[in-house]
Amino acid sequence: MDDDTQELIAIQQELEQISERLRKIFPSTHPQFDDVFEDIGAAGYYMREAGYRLESVLKTVQGDSAASSSHRASEETEIERSFNSPNKLMG
Repeated sequence: MDDDTQELIAIQQELEQISERLRKIFPSTHPQFDDVFEDIGAAGYYMREAGYRLESVLKTVQGDSAASSSHRASEETEIERSFNSPNKLMG
């Protein structure tokens, strides 16, 4: 594994760690959850998208379309579920 690949994987892992930290800071029980859920949800979305893009870069750098997708998060965070909930948006 070359240095570029190692760096890209490290960045993906850092993005996942940041997302996890945000989920811990602002669970749905947080007193300011209603005030920040939209922004935190958007931040989580963009970090996940960045991870997907980095995965694509890894595939290109490795020249292998079968690159590992183990870093791809398929679950929505609690904040993102609340953000995407029609009830939450209605009131």
